[in-house]
Amino acid sequence: MNEKLRRLLTPEGVRDLLPEMAGQKRELEKRIQASFSRWGYGEVSTPAFEHSANFVDEMKAELTDKVYRFLDERGRTLVLRPDFTLPLARVVATHLTANPLPLRLCYGGDIYRYTHGQQGKQRVVTQAGVELIGSGCAGADAEVIALAVDVLQELGLVEFTFCLGHAGFLEGLLAAYEVAEAERETIKFYFNSKDFVSLKTFVQSLDLSENAKKAVLRIPWLRGGKEVLGEAAKLVPGGAADEPLSLLAEVWEVLADYDASKYITLDLGLVRMLDYYTGMVFEGYTGGMGYALCGGGRYDQLLGNFGSQKPAVGFAINVDHVLKVLQRVKEMPALSKLVFVGYGTKQRAAAFVEAARLRRQGERVLVDVQERPQGAAWAEGERLGAAKVIYLG
Repeated sequence: MNEKLRRLLTPEGVRDLLPEMAGQKRELEKRIQASFSRWGYGEVSTPAFEHSANFVDEMKAELTDKVYRFLDERGRTLVLRPDFTLPLARVVATHLTANPLPLRLCYGGDIYRYTHGQQGKQRVVTQAGVELIGSGCAGADAEVIALAVDVLQELGLVEFTFCLGHAGFLEGLLAAYEVAEAERETIKFYFNSKDFVSLKTFVQSLDLSENAKKAVLRIPWLRGGKEVLGEAAKLVPGGAADEPLSLLAEVWEVLADYDASKYITLDLGLVRMLDYYTGMVFEGYTGGMGYALCGGGRYDQLLGNFGSQKPAVGFAINVDHVLKVLQRVKEMPALSKLVFVGYGTKQRAAAFVEAARLRRQGERVLVDVQERPQGAAWAEGERLGAAKVIYLG
Protein backbone atom coordinates (compact mmCIF):
# COMPACT_ATOMS: atom_id res chain seq x y z
CA MET A 1 0.00 0.00 0.00
CA ASN A 2 1.47 3.36 -0.97
CA GLU A 3 1.85 6.13 1.60
CA LYS A 4 -0.83 8.38 0.08
CA LEU A 5 -3.46 5.62 0.29
CA ARG A 6 -2.35 4.74 3.82
CA ARG A 7 -3.03 8.34 4.94
CA LEU A 8 -6.58 8.08 3.60
CA LEU A 9 -7.44 5.15 5.88
CA THR A 10 -9.14 5.82 9.22
CA PRO A 11 -7.11 5.20 12.39
CA GLU A 12 -7.53 1.87 14.14
CA GLY A 13 -10.71 1.64 16.18
CA VAL A 14 -12.81 4.21 14.31
CA ARG A 15 -14.90 3.97 11.15
CA ASP A 16 -16.75 5.97 8.53
CA LEU A 17 -20.51 5.63 8.12
CA LEU A 18 -21.80 6.15 4.61
CA PRO A 19 -25.05 8.02 3.89
CA GLU A 20 -27.63 5.24 4.35
CA MET A 21 -26.05 3.74 7.47
CA ALA A 22 -25.33 7.16 8.99
CA GLY A 23 -28.94 8.15 8.42
CA GLN A 24 -30.23 4.94 9.97
CA LYS A 25 -28.00 5.41 12.99
CA ARG A 26 -29.22 8.98 13.45
CA GLU A 27 -32.83 7.78 13.18
CA LEU A 28 -32.10 5.09 15.79
CA GLU A 29 -30.70 7.71 18.18
CA LYS A 30 -33.79 9.89 17.64
CA ARG A 31 -36.08 6.97 18.47
CA ILE A 32 -34.16 6.17 21.64
CA GLN A 33 -34.28 9.79 22.81
CA ALA A 34 -38.01 9.91 22.00
CA SER A 35 -38.54 6.91 24.29
CA PHE A 36 -36.60 8.60 27.08
CA SER A 37 -38.68 11.74 26.64
CA ARG A 38 -41.95 9.80 26.85
CA TRP A 39 -40.84 8.55 30.27
CA GLY A 40 -40.25 12.12 31.42
CA TYR A 41 -36.46 12.31 31.10
CA GLY A 42 -34.92 15.65 30.04
CA GLU A 43 -31.89 15.69 27.76
CA VAL A 44 -28.53 17.04 28.95
CA SER A 45 -25.51 17.67 26.72
CA THR A 46 -21.97 17.68 28.13
CA PRO A 47 -18.57 18.52 26.54
CA ALA A 48 -16.53 15.83 24.82
CA PHE A 49 -13.63 16.51 27.21
CA GLU A 50 -13.39 17.11 30.95
CA HIS A 51 -10.78 17.78 33.61
CA SER A 52 -8.84 14.59 34.25
CA ALA A 53 -9.39 14.85 38.01
CA ASN A 54 -13.13 14.30 37.52
CA PHE A 55 -12.45 10.78 36.27
CA VAL A 56 -9.28 9.19 37.59
CA ASP A 57 -10.37 8.85 41.21
CA GLU A 58 -13.58 7.02 40.28
CA MET A 59 -12.36 4.48 37.74
CA LYS A 60 -10.56 1.21 38.14
CA ALA A 61 -7.17 0.85 36.48
CA GLU A 62 -8.88 -1.20 33.76
CA LEU A 63 -10.66 1.92 32.50
CA THR A 64 -8.11 4.51 33.61
CA ASP A 65 -5.61 2.96 31.19
CA LYS A 66 -8.08 3.42 28.33
CA VAL A 67 -8.55 7.17 28.73
CA TYR A 68 -7.31 9.60 26.08
CA ARG A 69 -5.43 12.44 27.79
CA PHE A 70 -4.10 15.72 26.45
CA LEU A 71 -2.91 19.09 27.77
CA ASP A 72 -4.73 22.36 27.24
CA GLU A 73 -2.99 25.69 26.52
CA ARG A 74 -2.36 26.18 30.27
CA GLY A 75 -0.82 22.77 30.79
CA ARG A 76 -3.86 21.28 32.54
CA THR A 77 -4.62 17.62 31.87
CA LEU A 78 -7.91 16.99 30.11
CA VAL A 79 -9.51 13.71 29.05
CA LEU A 80 -11.91 12.75 26.30
CA ARG A 81 -14.91 11.43 28.19
CA PRO A 82 -14.72 7.64 28.56
CA ASP A 83 -18.11 7.55 30.29
CA PHE A 84 -21.27 9.67 30.61
CA THR A 85 -22.26 9.02 34.21
CA LEU A 86 -19.41 11.05 35.68
CA PRO A 87 -20.08 14.16 33.54
CA LEU A 88 -23.78 14.03 34.44
CA ALA A 89 -22.90 13.72 38.11
CA ARG A 90 -20.80 16.87 37.72
CA VAL A 91 -23.67 18.68 35.97
CA VAL A 92 -26.10 17.80 38.75
CA ALA A 93 -23.68 18.90 41.47
CA THR A 94 -22.84 22.21 39.78
CA HIS A 95 -26.06 23.28 38.02
CA LEU A 96 -29.09 21.39 39.33
CA THR A 97 -28.80 21.39 43.11
CA ALA A 98 -31.95 23.51 43.51
CA ASN A 99 -34.10 21.37 41.22
CA PRO A 100 -36.80 19.17 42.77
CA LEU A 101 -35.89 15.52 43.24
CA PRO A 102 -35.82 13.01 41.78
CA LEU A 103 -34.13 14.32 38.64
CA ARG A 104 -34.67 12.36 35.44
CA LEU A 105 -31.94 13.12 32.91
CA CYS A 106 -30.99 11.54 29.58
CA TYR A 107 -28.12 11.94 27.14
CA GLY A 108 -26.66 10.72 23.87
CA GLY A 109 -23.27 10.99 22.18
CA ASP A 110 -19.84 9.44 21.83
CA ILE A 111 -17.42 8.16 24.45
CA TYR A 112 -13.73 7.58 23.75
CA ARG A 113 -11.67 4.66 25.02
CA TYR A 114 -8.20 3.54 23.99
CA THR A 115 -8.25 -0.22 23.31
CA HIS A 116 -4.54 -1.07 23.38
CA GLY A 117 -4.59 -2.58 19.91
CA GLN A 118 -7.40 -5.08 20.53
CA GLN A 119 -8.58 -6.13 17.09
CA GLY A 120 -12.14 -5.16 16.26
CA LYS A 121 -12.61 -2.98 19.33
CA GLN A 122 -14.01 0.45 18.62
CA ARG A 123 -12.34 3.43 20.29
CA VAL A 124 -15.30 5.73 19.66
CA VAL A 125 -18.60 4.30 20.93
CA THR A 126 -22.00 5.96 20.66
CA GLN A 127 -24.12 5.71 23.80
CA ALA A 128 -27.56 6.85 24.90
CA GLY A 129 -28.71 6.59 28.48
CA VAL A 130 -30.55 7.92 31.50
CA GLU A 131 -29.83 8.82 35.10
CA LEU A 132 -32.49 8.93 37.83
CA ILE A 133 -31.03 11.00 40.64
CA GLY A 134 -32.37 11.62 44.13
CA SER A 135 -34.24 8.39 44.88
CA GLY A 136 -32.71 5.35 46.55
CA CYS A 137 -35.71 3.01 46.51
CA ALA A 138 -36.34 -0.23 44.64
CA GLY A 139 -38.93 1.55 42.52
CA ALA A 140 -36.24 3.79 41.04
CA ASP A 141 -34.05 0.77 40.26
CA ALA A 142 -36.98 -0.97 38.59
CA GLU A 143 -37.94 2.12 36.58
CA VAL A 144 -34.63 2.37 34.75
CA ILE A 145 -34.67 -1.37 33.96
CA ALA A 146 -38.28 -1.17 32.73
CA LEU A 147 -37.32 1.83 30.59
CA ALA A 148 -34.43 -0.14 29.07
CA VAL A 149 -36.84 -2.97 28.28
CA ASP A 150 -39.28 -0.50 26.72
CA VAL A 151 -36.57 1.04 24.52
CA LEU A 152 -35.46 -2.32 23.11
CA GLN A 153 -39.08 -3.21 22.39
CA GLU A 154 -39.66 0.15 20.70
CA LEU A 155 -36.65 -0.50 18.46
CA GLY A 156 -38.16 -3.76 17.25
CA LEU A 157 -36.24 -6.32 19.31
CA VAL A 158 -38.25 -9.30 20.54
CA GLU A 159 -35.76 -11.75 22.02
CA PHE A 160 -33.56 -10.25 24.73
CA THR A 161 -32.71 -10.87 28.37
CA PHE A 162 -31.66 -8.61 31.22
CA CYS A 163 -29.27 -10.07 33.78
CA LEU A 164 -29.92 -8.51 37.19
CA GLY A 165 -27.53 -8.61 40.11
CA HIS A 166 -26.25 -6.58 43.05
CA ALA A 167 -22.76 -5.20 43.60
CA GLY A 168 -23.11 -5.80 47.32
CA PHE A 169 -23.83 -9.53 47.18
CA LEU A 170 -20.42 -10.80 46.08
CA GLU A 171 -18.71 -8.10 48.16
CA GLY A 172 -20.68 -9.13 51.24
CA LEU A 173 -19.93 -12.81 50.74
CA LEU A 174 -16.20 -12.22 50.31
CA ALA A 175 -16.11 -9.96 53.37
CA ALA A 176 -18.02 -12.52 55.44
CA TYR A 177 -15.41 -15.14 54.60
CA GLU A 178 -12.60 -12.64 55.29
CA VAL A 179 -11.11 -12.75 51.81
CA ALA A 180 -8.22 -10.27 51.51
CA GLU A 181 -8.83 -7.08 49.52
CA ALA A 182 -6.33 -7.89 46.74
CA GLU A 183 -7.82 -11.37 46.36
CA ARG A 184 -11.33 -9.88 46.19
CA GLU A 185 -10.31 -7.69 43.27
CA THR A 186 -8.91 -10.69 41.37
CA ILE A 187 -12.08 -12.69 42.03
CA LYS A 188 -14.27 -9.82 40.82
CA PHE A 189 -12.12 -9.48 37.72
CA TYR A 190 -12.72 -13.13 36.83
CA PHE A 191 -16.45 -12.72 37.44
CA ASN A 192 -16.55 -9.61 35.24
CA SER A 193 -14.69 -11.36 32.40
CA LYS A 194 -16.76 -14.53 32.95
CA ASP A 195 -13.55 -16.53 33.09
CA PHE A 196 -14.82 -19.18 35.47
CA VAL A 197 -12.02 -21.63 34.69
CA SER A 198 -9.42 -19.17 35.98
CA LEU A 199 -11.75 -18.28 38.86
CA LYS A 200 -11.84 -21.90 40.00
CA THR A 201 -8.06 -22.26 39.77
CA PHE A 202 -7.50 -19.03 41.70
CA VAL A 203 -10.08 -19.74 44.43
CA GLN A 204 -8.74 -23.25 44.98
CA SER A 205 -5.27 -21.76 45.53
CA LEU A 206 -6.42 -19.45 48.34
CA ASP A 207 -6.03 -20.11 52.05
CA LEU A 208 -9.80 -20.31 52.69
CA SER A 209 -12.10 -22.82 54.27
CA GLU A 210 -13.75 -25.37 52.00
CA ASN A 211 -17.12 -23.77 52.75
CA ALA A 212 -15.81 -20.42 51.57
CA LYS A 213 -14.39 -21.89 48.35
CA LYS A 214 -17.61 -23.78 47.61
CA ALA A 215 -19.66 -20.64 48.22
CA VAL A 216 -17.60 -18.49 45.83
CA LEU A 217 -17.56 -21.16 43.13
CA ARG A 218 -21.31 -21.69 43.46
CA ILE A 219 -22.13 -18.07 42.61
CA PRO A 220 -21.78 -18.37 38.78
CA TRP A 221 -24.60 -20.92 38.88
CA LEU A 222 -26.99 -18.68 40.81
CA ARG A 223 -28.98 -17.63 37.74
CA GLY A 224 -32.72 -17.78 37.18
CA GLY A 225 -35.91 -16.50 38.76
CA LYS A 226 -36.69 -15.44 42.31
CA GLU A 227 -35.90 -18.93 43.58
CA VAL A 228 -32.14 -18.25 43.34
CA LEU A 229 -32.39 -15.62 46.08
CA GLY A 230 -33.16 -18.24 48.71
CA GLU A 231 -30.24 -20.39 47.63
CA ALA A 232 -27.95 -17.37 47.59
CA ALA A 233 -28.89 -16.48 51.18
CA LYS A 234 -27.71 -19.92 52.37
CA LEU A 235 -24.19 -19.27 51.01
CA VAL A 236 -23.48 -16.19 53.12
CA PRO A 237 -22.92 -16.61 56.86
CA GLY A 238 -24.47 -14.28 59.41
CA GLY A 239 -27.04 -12.76 57.04
CA ALA A 240 -24.34 -10.55 55.46
CA ALA A 241 -26.19 -10.55 52.13
CA ASP A 242 -29.73 -10.07 53.42
CA GLU A 243 -29.99 -6.44 52.30
CA PRO A 244 -28.88 -6.97 48.66
CA LEU A 245 -31.08 -10.04 48.29
CA SER A 246 -34.09 -8.30 49.82
CA LEU A 247 -33.60 -5.37 47.45
CA LEU A 248 -33.44 -7.67 44.42
CA ALA A 249 -36.65 -9.39 45.52
CA GLU A 250 -38.40 -6.02 45.74
CA VAL A 251 -37.06 -4.87 42.36
CA TRP A 252 -38.36 -8.11 40.85
CA GLU A 253 -41.84 -7.45 42.25
CA VAL A 254 -41.93 -3.92 40.82
CA LEU A 255 -40.76 -5.22 37.44
CA ALA A 256 -43.55 -7.79 37.54
CA ASP A 257 -46.04 -4.91 37.83
CA TYR A 258 -44.37 -3.33 34.79
CA ASP A 259 -44.91 -6.68 33.03
CA ALA A 260 -41.15 -6.71 32.50
CA SER A 261 -40.02 -9.52 34.83
CA LYS A 262 -40.38 -12.02 31.96
CA TYR A 263 -37.28 -10.41 30.46
CA ILE A 264 -35.25 -10.63 33.68
CA THR A 265 -32.79 -13.30 34.81
CA LEU A 266 -31.33 -12.89 38.27
CA ASP A 267 -27.54 -13.33 38.11
CA LEU A 268 -25.77 -13.12 41.46
CA GLY A 269 -22.39 -13.36 39.75
CA LEU A 270 -22.90 -10.24 37.67
CA VAL A 271 -20.05 -7.80 38.30
CA ARG A 272 -19.42 -4.45 36.61
CA MET A 273 -15.89 -3.17 37.06
CA LEU A 274 -16.44 0.54 37.66
CA ASP A 275 -15.82 1.52 41.28
CA TYR A 276 -18.86 3.72 41.62
CA TYR A 277 -21.53 0.97 41.54
CA THR A 278 -22.97 0.44 45.02
CA GLY A 279 -26.18 -1.56 44.55
CA MET A 280 -28.29 -3.09 41.82
CA VAL A 281 -26.48 -3.73 38.51
CA PHE A 282 -27.83 -5.09 35.24
CA GLU A 283 -26.92 -5.85 31.62
CA GLY A 284 -29.07 -6.54 28.56
CA TYR A 285 -28.25 -9.24 26.01
CA THR A 286 -29.69 -10.79 22.88
CA GLY A 287 -28.92 -14.08 21.14
CA GLY A 288 -25.91 -14.25 18.85
CA MET A 289 -24.13 -11.31 20.48
CA GLY A 290 -21.30 -11.95 22.90
CA TYR A 291 -21.47 -8.51 24.47
CA ALA A 292 -24.08 -6.43 26.28
CA LEU A 293 -26.43 -4.14 24.40
CA CYS A 294 -26.89 -2.03 27.51
CA GLY A 295 -26.00 -1.96 31.17
CA GLY A 296 -26.06 0.12 34.30
CA GLY A 297 -26.79 0.16 37.99
CA ARG A 298 -26.95 2.15 41.20
CA TYR A 299 -24.16 4.54 42.27
CA ASP A 300 -25.19 6.23 45.52
CA GLN A 301 -21.77 7.62 46.49
CA LEU A 302 -20.61 9.21 43.25
CA LEU A 303 -22.30 12.61 43.49
CA GLY A 304 -20.81 13.10 46.95
CA ASN A 305 -17.41 13.41 45.32
CA PHE A 306 -18.70 16.56 43.60
CA GLY A 307 -20.08 17.96 46.86
CA SER A 308 -23.72 16.98 46.35
CA GLN A 309 -24.50 13.64 47.99
CA LYS A 310 -27.55 12.03 46.34
CA PRO A 311 -28.57 8.46 45.52
CA ALA A 312 -28.64 7.71 41.79
CA VAL A 313 -29.25 4.95 39.29
CA GLY A 314 -28.93 4.79 35.51
CA PHE A 315 -28.02 2.84 32.41
CA ALA A 316 -26.47 3.29 28.96
CA ILE A 317 -27.30 1.68 25.63
CA ASN A 318 -24.49 0.92 23.19
CA VAL A 319 -26.06 2.34 20.03
CA ASP A 320 -23.51 0.68 17.75
CA HIS A 321 -24.25 -2.77 19.18
CA VAL A 322 -28.00 -2.25 18.84
CA LEU A 323 -27.51 -1.15 15.23
CA LYS A 324 -25.70 -4.42 14.47
CA VAL A 325 -28.52 -6.44 16.00
CA LEU A 326 -31.16 -4.54 14.05
CA GLN A 327 -29.21 -5.19 10.84
CA ARG A 328 -29.17 -8.89 11.60
CA VAL A 329 -32.89 -9.15 12.37
CA LYS A 330 -33.76 -6.81 9.49
CA GLU A 331 -35.41 -4.19 11.71
CA MET A 332 -33.28 -1.22 10.65
CA PRO A 333 -34.85 2.23 11.13
CA ALA A 334 -36.63 3.23 7.94
CA LEU A 335 -35.55 6.41 6.20
CA SER A 336 -38.09 8.49 4.31
CA LYS A 337 -38.14 7.85 0.56
CA LEU A 338 -36.36 10.23 -1.77
CA VAL A 339 -38.40 12.52 -4.05
CA PHE A 340 -36.84 13.95 -7.23
CA VAL A 341 -38.19 17.18 -8.70
CA GLY A 342 -37.33 17.83 -12.33
CA TYR A 343 -38.33 20.79 -14.48
CA GLY A 344 -38.47 22.04 -18.03
CA THR A 345 -37.93 25.43 -19.65
CA LYS A 346 -38.74 28.40 -17.39
CA GLN A 347 -40.00 26.12 -14.58
CA ARG A 348 -36.97 26.27 -12.27
CA ALA A 349 -38.51 28.76 -9.79
CA ALA A 350 -41.72 26.71 -9.66
CA ALA A 351 -39.65 23.56 -9.01
CA PHE A 352 -37.92 25.28 -6.09
CA VAL A 353 -41.31 26.29 -4.63
CA GLU A 354 -42.64 22.73 -4.95
CA ALA A 355 -39.50 21.30 -3.34
CA ALA A 356 -39.79 23.73 -0.42
CA ARG A 357 -43.44 22.74 0.09
CA LEU A 358 -42.56 19.03 0.17
CA ARG A 359 -39.68 19.59 2.57
CA ARG A 360 -41.98 21.42 4.99
CA GLN A 361 -44.08 18.26 4.97
CA GLY A 362 -41.04 16.23 6.00
CA GLU A 363 -40.11 14.77 2.62
CA ARG A 364 -36.52 14.22 1.46
CA VAL A 365 -36.28 16.11 -1.82
CA LEU A 366 -33.68 16.36 -4.56
CA VAL A 367 -34.13 19.13 -7.13
CA ASP A 368 -32.49 18.72 -10.50
CA VAL A 369 -29.54 21.04 -11.09
CA GLN A 370 -30.60 21.80 -14.68
CA GLU A 371 -33.67 21.79 -16.88
CA ARG A 372 -34.35 18.66 -18.93
CA PRO A 373 -37.04 17.14 -21.10
CA GLN A 374 -39.53 15.06 -19.12
CA GLY A 375 -38.14 11.67 -20.17
CA ALA A 376 -34.59 12.69 -19.31
CA ALA A 377 -35.73 14.03 -15.93
CA TRP A 378 -37.45 10.72 -15.09
CA ALA A 379 -34.30 8.84 -16.04
CA GLU A 380 -32.19 11.15 -13.88
CA GLY A 381 -34.46 10.69 -10.87
CA GLU A 382 -34.34 6.90 -11.21
CA ARG A 383 -30.55 7.00 -11.60
CA LEU A 384 -30.25 8.90 -8.31
CA GLY A 385 -32.44 6.37 -6.49
CA ALA A 386 -35.61 8.44 -6.08
CA ALA A 387 -38.75 6.53 -5.17
CA LYS A 388 -40.91 9.26 -6.70
CA VAL A 389 -40.32 11.72 -9.54
CA ILE A 390 -42.23 15.00 -9.98
CA TYR A 391 -41.85 16.92 -13.21
CA LEU A 392 -42.83 20.54 -13.83
CA GLY A 393 -42.94 21.18 -17.55
